[in-house]
Amino acid sequence: MPTARHVPSSCVVKENIYIIGGGSVSMPPVSKVEVYDPATDTWAEQTELPARRMWFSTSVVDGIIYAIGGTDGLGNWAHFGTMDAYDPATDTWTPKADMPSGRSLLSTCVVDGIIYAIGGWPNGATKAVEAYDPSTDTWTRKAPMPTARYLLGTSVVGGKIYAIGGWKHSAQGPLYSAVEVYDPVTNTWTSRHDMPVPTAGLSTSVVDGKI
Repeated sequence: MPTARHVPSSCVVKENIYIIGGGSVSMPPVSKVEVYDPATDTWAEQTELPARRMWFSTSVVDGIIYAIGGTDGLGNWAHFGTMDAYDPATDTWTPKADMPSGRSLLSTCVVDGIIYAIGGWPNGATKAVEAYDPSTDTWTRKAPMPTARYLLGTSVVGGKIYAIGGWKHSAQGPLYSAVEVYDPVTNTWTSRHDMPVPTAGLSTSVVDGKI
């Protein structure tokens, strides 16, 4: 990758992998956007994020990348509700409605064209769930997650969101093995079997209906 960095966000559009933002505790965040083409094994630079940030999340709806939340990692560690949309076809960024709860270390996923922003860290672990509709550029608060946590993983199976693992209060606080499932149709949460090992800072993916 052309730019070395920690905790960027990544997503896929039309088989290309986009690596966005990032930084580290010892390095200020960057606004770099770089795209990797697996077919040619090459990287290319794209238009940078409007502002530097790290520990944010990205989701894709209809070929548009939405970069949500995050922090500048500097000074007082401000946590953003910022939402910016990137169109790979035009290589341009457009500001969108801010997320109501400014936070970083959250997880986002998409169900039926709606982006769900789940958990994270505003000034402590949060249960917050907010849904963004790209067609109207509006946010709606949803039923809170039963367990307040950040650095969790989320995946969608059968139209339901599975929130997995995470941290509670701080890097020294308890890790979670909790698996909680959100149904957007009923706006309700239910619990499932815990992971065998409590884990945070994880990533989850779905293959053949399995997470």
